Amino acid sequence: MENTALTAVMNVLSKIANDGDEAEVAAEVEALANQAPSSMSGADLKQLQAAITQVGQSMRDTALSEKGLNLLIETAHDLSRTLEPHTLFQTIVSRARSLVGANLAWVTTLDEESGLFRSVASEGYLSPSTAVMTSNFEYGAVSLIMQSKSFFDTQDYLNDTRFNHLPELDRAFRVENIVSLAGFPILADGEVHGFLFVADRYARKLSGRNMSVLGSFALHAGVAMRNANAFRMLSEALNEAQRNRNALIEHIQRVEASAAAHDEMTSLLAAGGEMQKFLQRMANQIGGAIFLFDGELRIRDEYVASAYRGRLASDFKSGGFDTTALIRSTSQSRHTGRSVVMHHLVDEQCRVIALHGWSGSGECLVICHQGELDAIEIRNLERSAVALSIAKLWNEKRDTEKLIASSTLLRHLVRVVPADPSTVSAIRDRLDLHSDEAVMLLLIAGQDTDRDARTTLIEDCASRSNILIDLTDDVYVALGAEDAVRAFIKLLQKSARSWKPGGMVSDAFTDLGEACTRFKELSQALRVMLKMRSLHHFVAQSEINLFARLFETGEPANIANYMERILSPINDRSPRQAAELRKTLLCYLENKYNMQRTATALGLHINTIRQRLESLRQILGDWDDPIRALEIHIALRLASLVESDQ
Repeated sequence: MENTALTAVMNVLSKIANDGDEAEVAAEVEALANQAPSSMSGADLKQLQAAITQVGQSMRDTALSEKGLNLLIETAHDLSRTLEPHTLFQTIVSRARSLVGANLAWVTTLDEESGLFRSVASEGYLSPSTAVMTSNFEYGAVSLIMQSKSFFDTQDYLNDTRFNHLPELDRAFRVENIVSLAGFPILADGEVHGFLFVADRYARKLSGRNMSVLGSFALHAGVAMRNANAFRMLSEALNEAQRNRNALIEHIQRVEASAAAHDEMTSLLAAGGEMQKFLQRMANQIGGAIFLFDGELRIRDEYVASAYRGRLASDFKSGGFDTTALIRSTSQSRHTGRSVVMHHLVDEQCRVIALHGWSGSGECLVICHQGELDAIEIRNLERSAVALSIAKLWNEKRDTEKLIASSTLLRHLVRVVPADPSTVSAIRDRLDLHSDEAVMLLLIAGQDTDRDARTTLIEDCASRSNILIDLTDDVYVALGAEDAVRAFIKLLQKSARSWKPGGMVSDAFTDLGEACTRFKELSQALRVMLKMRSLHHFVAQSEINLFARLFETGEPANIANYMERILSPINDRSPRQAAELRKTLLCYLENKYNMQRTATALGLHINTIRQRLESLRQILGDWDDPIRALEIHIALRLASLVESDQ
């Protein structure tokens, strides 16, 4: 029996040690009474039960106190980590409310300008007016706390007579249905920084432990508010110091920028002004992509760093960008001398830097980079753009010298008879030509567009295609390998936007000694064609030789008018029908009056050819006459040459 009673005692103590609730402990105590030995008196049993109950209550109180202390310590840590005033006030009311389970909590501070105490943070309110309550030190609980610098509590605020009631404040309490209120001064260094209030919508008496916890919390809040205020003042002082430091750094950067620009320029010039390597280095420095745009808003070159992962570059490569924004940004950059942000996405930017000092007026760099660039990186880009302009000028100077030398060689070749062997040898070396490699001469007719821009474009395309170029009497003369000349023509036609290049192309020849004769023939043919109409496409010499010989003694303009009169009956039809009829008749004449070959060449049914020829017979009359047919054939051939660009 005694062993059973001892086991019951151990069970009770085990429940208490394992934080068993009161019901479980009470059940074990009851079991102990039932299992007590008969030798134990009733008084001893009750004393044992009371002792066990007291131990359990003591342990629960200790655990509760430790929990409250841990919560208070955790709250103090939260306050010590919060230095922004609004966040700090909100943390204070939130923690105070959770510490005691109050319905409402708010913090009130003094507004220096108005002299009123205003709520700066609230939690748990129902009416918006509660969040903006005001008072002064003569009314409400504030007056008692200010006088005593100690806590205040009441279970019936509206009927409490210990202070003067403020009607506006009482009205707000009625709307919110506040009954119980407890207030604590937020002190630091003996000064009141504000007040902490907790309230309930029923009559509630806070326990001594709750009041102690809130009082300690208010002291921590005072220290936190003092620290936040000190941090604010320190932040303002640091910001002022930072502004002064930035001003000093900016001045230093301006001095360093001048030295860096000079060093970069010297290095670039010493390296021969290699623009491609320089631009790639710029792209690598920021891990971005750089596009070089010409004056006609076309991408001439692009340089992408291996680390670049943005998407703006692909938009520029595909042509999917706002032309107006690019023009505006380039103009602004040219005016200010600084880079201009054209696009700003969440994780990527696109900025434009105008390039100065070289031919043309719209060249610029478009730079795509991920994230933000700091001031130093931006200034480095801008200084690099200045150095790039210098490098471009250096390249232009070098190319100009090379062009002058090439122009001199070409001019000697096409104007001196017989050709100087040293000139021929120098040209073959310059163009890297084999002794039996075919070459072609090309004459490019002048246009009414801007001559400087036209010259720059032609020279650039010539440099890329490895051909020689010279300008004589507003006509450009070009010489190069057959493939190089054809590639040059395609590149020029693709690159020219504001004008359509046109001129004469010689047949391929291998003996450079024939260049002078070929040049004279091309020049004569070009003069004949230009007297009839401006050329906006390239015509082969073999196609125009007949007309050049026919017209060299007559007035080409009069002969061209005569030919146009011959075709006027056809041209009086609709443009589409006239073009179809002219094309059909020319093909028919050049296929020796064979309808089947004509239909095959044009990809039409033979009946369609037959119908068109019948229509032409009605329009032109009897064109089967040999003389009449020759006139019409020449007129059609001439029309196809001068109008093939339309």
